[in-house]
Amino acid sequence: CGELYSVSAFGSEAAHQRTEASRWNAERNTWDLLERLSLLRRQANINASFDSASTQSEDMQTACAPAATTDYACVQELVASDALLAEYVEVRRWLEDTAPEFQPVETRKGYRFYTRRCTGEHGMRASSDAPGGKPNRIVTETDPDAASRQRRELAHADAEYEAGLLRTLYEYVRRGRVGNAMDLCAESDEPWRAASIKGGLLWRDPQLEPDGGMAVDSDENGPADMQPAHTAGNVNRRLWKHACAALAHDEGNDSYERALYAALSGRLDEVVPVCESWADAVWAHVNSMIETRIESSICDGNQLYAAAPTQSFGHIQSRYPPVDNMQQVFGVVASHDSDAWQTEAREPLCWLQQALITDSFPAYLDDYARRLGPSGVDDGSSELLRVVVHVALYLRQLEFALPADAARVVLEAYIDVLAQNHRELVAAYVPYLPVEAQTEAYAQFLSQQQGTRAERVQLLELAEQHGLDTEAISKRTVDLVIDRHASSELPGSSHADQEQGRFALAEPAEAISAGELEQVRAIEWVTNSPGLYEHALVVTCTLARRFLLGGRTNAAAQLFNALPPDFVQPLWVEKAQSIARRSSDVMPEQLGRSALGQPPHERLDVGCTVASHFQEYIHMLSLCDALAFYATWAEMLSKRPAADAQGQCTRQQMQWLEWKQSIVHATDHAEPMFRARMLDTDWLGTQSLFIDTATTDSQAQQRIGELARLRRLYIPESVFRLHAILFDTRDVVPQNLQRSLDLAQLVASDSLGIYRQLAAPSPAHPSGCLPAFIRLMRQSAGAVLQIQQASQPGKPPLLAGVS
Repeated sequence: CGELYSVSAFGSEAAHQRTEASRWNAERNTWDLLERLSLLRRQANINASFDSASTQSEDMQTACAPAATTDYACVQELVASDALLAEYVEVRRWLEDTAPEFQPVETRKGYRFYTRRCTGEHGMRASSDAPGGKPNRIVTETDPDAASRQRRELAHADAEYEAGLLRTLYEYVRRGRVGNAMDLCAESDEPWRAASIKGGLLWRDPQLEPDGGMAVDSDENGPADMQPAHTAGNVNRRLWKHACAALAHDEGNDSYERALYAALSGRLDEVVPVCESWADAVWAHVNSMIETRIESSICDGNQLYAAAPTQSFGHIQSRYPPVDNMQQVFGVVASHDSDAWQTEAREPLCWLQQALITDSFPAYLDDYARRLGPSGVDDGSSELLRVVVHVALYLRQLEFALPADAARVVLEAYIDVLAQNHRELVAAYVPYLPVEAQTEAYAQFLSQQQGTRAERVQLLELAEQHGLDTEAISKRTVDLVIDRHASSELPGSSHADQEQGRFALAEPAEAISAGELEQVRAIEWVTNSPGLYEHALVVTCTLARRFLLGGRTNAAAQLFNALPPDFVQPLWVEKAQSIARRSSDVMPEQLGRSALGQPPHERLDVGCTVASHFQEYIHMLSLCDALAFYATWAEMLSKRPAADAQGQCTRQQMQWLEWKQSIVHATDHAEPMFRARMLDTDWLGTQSLFIDTATTDSQAQQRIGELARLRRLYIPESVFRLHAILFDTRDVVPQNLQRSLDLAQLVASDSLGIYRQLAAPSPAHPSGCLPAFIRLMRQSAGAVLQIQQASQPGKPPLLAGVS
């Protein structure tokens, strides 16, 4: 069973390889056809553009033309003047050149050797019966027509070779290799058959033909730039065609002999039955159509010799209706009942080849774009999509008219396919989209990339190499990523204080989500070039606000850590300092409006926008630093060693002293991080950020609203944490107890307005945070009273500390 499975698997693999080879061969043939026809049509378009200018010259040449011409010159002029006929000739050549290889019969010397031996050498010429009384079916004469004339057979060996020879001759003609067919006849000692094939050559006379020109068939007439030294070809080709038709019509002849002469004379009746493929059938019809036009041209031309009327072959009529164009050819072939033809005709590349041949590729492209639909492309049709896209690009490069919308649809679909498997090629195809769609297309592609920073840089470098606007693309990419996650990853980002009474800060060490990481990494697109740092600053502030509104301080901290070391520009610092100094001359209650609300020529500085976002960046970075340091401080406080007040254990004393020194140091650093860098600086206030509160811009209004919500969320949180730092270290730093109580003065200051943020109601605190703050102050005051009472035990608690 295992061996059988192995054989089956091998057979399946071999079949797959054959299928792949067939597909690649069909694609190669398609590109060959496209090159042939496109160059021919382009040259025809160029020639047509000069028709009006050359009409007078052509008329003069026509007037001076000889009174008579040859068949070859007549046909050559017909092909040169009839663009469609020239295309049909080229299609026939293509079908001949792309026909599959075959095994020709071997050359055999000696004309009908075995038949001659039976009839002549053994005295059997007059015998009518073979030994044993059986009828003798072997011919008694050996001339070429003996078998047909006597209705007898050749010797078995000769009959077999003759059948193989006729099949080979037909296959040669099918592939346009008429010269090979005549050579094989001559080498096989059948020169008479070579002469019968050669009768199709067009009559030529070098004295009656102009130099050069385009050959109708190089195998039959020689290269286009060669003229025979003497007359050549058949002066009565019409008579030869009638003779060929008679041979093909004779049912007593071999089927391939009939097909051979039918093909030479342009008949279909005997060729169609031996056609094994769709391409064979198309070739037969195209060949017939060309022969019909050539024959008509010769009959209507002004030849030196006129063929005598022929009436004896009038009964040889074709069963197939004549065809005039390629659309009819494909229609007739499609209506045939051959399964092999139908299977081949249904191949996608076959449909494309038909569109190219009939010059209907624009309609094909429209239909193909409609069939793509919104579902995109599956794996089975991606190969056809690749071919169609490149055909469209090739024709557009040659300035052929194509439907712009359909070309864009298929190109965008192909870019989507490349984005999945060949990302490095996307940048090479996006420039072929309309200019207005290039930035969006490549940004959409980049927004889906999750590779390393180096890989992202490489994709941008490829875009730059292909002439794309990398700055615009980088900006659009980061916007796409952030907008994609704005509603899904952070459902409460815009109104975090409406989360039904819940708001919890993430721990600094807590891992961020995959969506948050994608947004953090999106900043890489605009930090690859210092020229984009200003845009990166605005994006960073926008994204950090969203994170902080959702309580995701860990994501905001990671966002800031993802910025390059040289991100902060000296110019930003100078702008912020300059605006701060110049704004100090304005009354605080007027700063937000007078600094930026005036006309452009009256504003403090054109760099206010950058300076404003830079200040916002510094403020939010200070918050993240403070919260991270608070987590470190809280962890250190939780590790407080248990020290005996009597101090008997030296080791415990040393641990206590070490911890005390560390916590004092940490406290000294934590307090200014909350107070000096946040509470004392009008954190995220519109005045400190130089924001025009009177603006009507929707984005600016959204920013102002988000900043106000952040103040309501994090200023109370900062006050509470600062109180915890001071109050919980009162035993190791006694003065911190009084500092915790002094926070009441900080909160009550009108210049900072912190009490407004504590008093503002929210779903989490319907009555605001002031009651909670008052409880903390009561706690600090109680501790102060306890210390005072302990120091003066003889006085009542309210009088302790009063001298």
